[in-house]
Amino acid sequence: MGFASCRVVPLERKCKITLQLSAFLVGALLTPSFAVPGGPAAAANAPLAEPTRVLPESDSKKLAKYDVTRIGQRDIGKGFNLYSLRSEHDLGQSIAAGLDRSTKLIKDSVVIDYINRLAQKLVANSDAQVPFTIKVIDGGSIPRAYGLPGGFLYVDSALITSADGEAELATVIAHEIAHVAARHATRTLSRKRVCNFVNLIGMMAGPAGIAAEDVGGIAGPLSVKKFARDSEYEADLLGIEYAYSAGYDPQSLMAALEKLHAIEEERSAALAKIPGYHLASLIPFHNKIARGFASYPLVEERIQRLQSEITSYLPNRRDYIIDTGEFEDVKARLLAYATPVLRRHSAGDDNKRPVLRRTADSDGDLDIKPEVEIPSKVVGVAAALTYKTPVTDIQ
Repeated sequence: MGFASCRVVPLERKCKITLQLSAFLVGALLTPSFAVPGGPAAAANAPLAEPTRVLPESDSKKLAKYDVTRIGQRDIGKGFNLYSLRSEHDLGQSIAAGLDRSTKLIKDSVVIDYINRLAQKLVANSDAQVPFTIKVIDGGSIPRAYGLPGGFLYVDSALITSADGEAELATVIAHEIAHVAARHATRTLSRKRVCNFVNLIGMMAGPAGIAAEDVGGIAGPLSVKKFARDSEYEADLLGIEYAYSAGYDPQSLMAALEKLHAIEEERSAALAKIPGYHLASLIPFHNKIARGFASYPLVEERIQRLQSEITSYLPNRRDYIIDTGEFEDVKARLLAYATPVLRRHSAGDDNKRPVLRRTADSDGDLDIKPEVEIPSKVVGVAAALTYKTPVTDIQ
């Protein structure tokens, strides 16, 4: 009885094929995936609107990709991504539902309407392909904004009260809109999934797969971190373009970053007091190693890049929106809401001393006037605690 011949592939060849496949996947992971719309002819037919400074010829593709005159037609967000727009929306919706349950939302219609109109104005001047849902968080003293996948945007009330003008608030919000428009979150998750897949191949290949597993375990995460840093740079550039297109001063984003840089300097000074902290600086190439493993670029580097990009990508303009009376009204409204108010006991109460309490939550007017005059020292302390909180989270 004859048997069909079966070709046996040697183990050495199997390992070689596995390593080649792993190298291909890692190579694809490390290759930049920014798609440039059109070819050289398209770039020549769509130049920038007379930039104040011409970039080197090697940056012509980047210059064409981020042409501020073509916002909405630039294919921002294209590249390697395992998530469809639908699955990205579902992911963001799931995260937003959990955030709604765990945070306190502002219910004042005046504040909500203002922030929604401001954010939607920036969205209309962006590359976003999805509608946005905007909510305001009563977050206390941590000023930040969250741009979730699929177009879910959360603005912390502390970000509004700490901003020095509407332009500063607008540029920070535009930065978050840029993260959503460029689909940074799902593109980062896609790279992490590929890294995990490479590690799985390495484990299945046996002893010969150790090399592939090492490549996936080191080069993969480093490439993901590099992509995360590049995403921050891109969100900065897109953010100032969206703010510029909406009429705001792009320099205001640098003002917000300078506040963040001041916080980093304070943290570094505090860490320097820890015994043995300076020992890490003795390691060769300490700064390069630290930057390679960092998920976010240094704020100082972001400021330097923005200074160059503003003059390179944005045409000169005589007038910008710096601040508006509506922003100042909303800011004062939130500050009044957070400021303690002195109240006296009822007439029948023997204790006549003033009582310090916070205003209660209300869907209506938040302009609550105290029944007794508040000492100037109390007002000064309250203003210092709420107004001078710097912008700390631009992600």
